[in-house]
Amino acid sequence: MNSSQEIEIKATVLNYLEGIATADGARINEAFYSSVNLSSTDDGGNLVLTPKDSLIAYATGPDIPQNKGEIEKIEVINDMAFVKARIDLPEYQFFDFLTLLRLNTGWKIVSKTYTTIHP
Repeated sequence: MNSSQEIEIKATVLNYLEGIATADGARINEAFYSSVNLSSTDDGGNLVLTPKDSLIAYATGPDIPQNKGEIEKIEVINDMAFVKARIDLPEYQFFDFLTLLRLNTGWKIVSKTYTTIHP
């Protein structure tokens, strides 16, 4: 990974993380590819696919608590990147595995798989 790739990848992921922290839907939207789904499981172990627009609605709505995101790991192979990120909220944490691709419009998150941990 060269330093310019890392800077561009971090900028994309920070748009997402800081967009969540500041309730800035435009920044969140900018980080993701247009048709991305967010993947997780429900309490029964079933796959749940959440549209990006639902994340933006939640993050910009009145119910999201104060939070802080952090990039924990970045790995790059050619035009693909893997990022592990964490978002700390008062009562739980989100852990994200993000896959990014370098598209003709720049680096975009094309996949997000996440889980929550309640301490």
